Amino acid sequence: MRHEPSGLVGLKTIVSAAMLLLLTACSSSGPAENPWEIEGQVRASNFLVLIDEAFSHPLLSEFDVEVLKRAKATGRIAQADYDEAFSRYEHCMAASGEPVKLKKFSNGLYDVKPTPLSPGESIESVMQIVTNCTKGTIAVLQGLYATQQGNPLLLQNPYEVAYKCLESQGLVDSSFSFKKFAETLNTPPSTPGPRNLSLPFDLYSEEAQGCFVGAGMHFSKGD
Repeated sequence: MRHEPSGLVGLKTIVSAAMLLLLTACSSSGPAENPWEIEGQVRASNFLVLIDEAFSHPLLSEFDVEVLKRAKATGRIAQADYDEAFSRYEHCMAASGEPVKLKKFSNGLYDVKPTPLSPGESIESVMQIVTNCTKGTIAVLQGLYATQQGNPLLLQNPYEVAYKCLESQGLVDSSFSFKKFAETLNTPPSTPGPRNLSLPFDLYSEEAQGCFVGAGMHFSKGD
């Protein structure tokens, strides 16, 4: 079993939360039958709005405040600040007996590879360590930086974010529509282990994984 930090939890958890936001956003015209297919809705008018909102995050730390102040002045979160956040998280997890490995993609984002549960160790105890270690490290900044790097249009739907990125990488085109893409990823797996989906690209390739991480989604061969 795998455990992952807030903001990098399993795909189903992230997407379920995102779908609740989508349903709320569409409540005025009634919920969509397939909310993951919604296109064109945005989270904010510009990235600075999201930075301002982050100042109200319940887990905001002094480190976060300093990073956000710099980001508000420049309009961007610096790669160095994001790197520092993940370095602090990595060190905290190691000191807590739950070391993680970080993988950095070409878009500057990190994927987190946790260690398996030890015999007799509960997922609840590990998740408490994860929660504690995200405070003052990645709880606030991970999602913001992922949006900055992977979602420049500030799209609401993570599936649309991923599709736009895959399209820009030349991994999908009009022959494999966004609707087909969303439907395919929402097909329940028939067996445990790596998913065998009918996709025109390698789900586990470096390029594809970078796009999914940028959309706040996560696939691993252990899923």
